[in-house]
Parts: sequence; structure tokens; C-alpha cells
Amino acid sequence: MNHTRLIFFAGKNKEIRNKILDIANTLFATEHLNVHKTLENFLTDLQTPDCNHKIILILVNTHEDLLRMLLIKESFNDHKIILILPDTTQRTMTQALKLYPRYISHIQETYEDVMSVLKKMRNNFTLNNNF
Repeated sequence: MNHTRLIFFAGKNKEIRNKILDIANTLFATEHLNVHKTLENFLTDLQTPDCNHKIILILVNTHEDLLRMLLIKESFNDHKIILILPDTTQRTMTQALKLYPRYISHIQETYEDVMSVLKKMRNNFTLNNNF
């Protein structure tokens, strides 16, 4: 049976990572939630074949992080991507759109918007899996 798996690149920002993990843990079973602090581990996970649907959640702490993501965008293989950006400047948004995300948010106090989108994506995969 296929499951929806969340691959979360959290980087080094522990405070934001924990806020988002609190949300992710309510929506995904532990075995379907992979959290990465390093780009190397993130890439390895993306390239590991499996039968699960994948949602990729990327926390972009800096513009340099965003540029690194652009360098590896072929590894995303048409998976659904959610980006959390450091700001919403035109420069950042223009670069972020090159990753073809399904949803873009920014660093903020709460992440109810991200939770809603994750829940909808997960439910859509589940619904489509039942047919």
C-alpha cells in the first residue's frame, strides 16, 4: 500500500524546525516523516526509490539555502513542494518560483497555512490512492 511521506529539509534553525515538526507530527506517522538538517542526507532521501507519494517541505533560512535548492532542483522529480522562505522580496520570490512549488509561505510566528496545505495534499494523495 502506498503512503504519503513527508520529507522535511529543516536546516539548522531549531526553533522553526520544532514549530513545523509539531504540525507535521499531527499529520504524518513517524515512519512517514523524514527530517533532514544536512543537504547531503536530504538528497540521499530524495533519491531513494520507494512506492510512497512524497511531499517535500523545505525551510529556507537564507538566500544561500535557496540558491543551493536551485542547484539540486532536478532531484525533486515532480514531487509536490512546499517552501518556507526567509522573506517575500521580489528577488526571493523570483528564485523560489523556479522550483515550481505548490505552496509558498515565509518565516512567521505560526504555520497554520502550512498545516492546511500539508493536510490537503496528504488527503488528496489518500483519496486518489483509494481508486
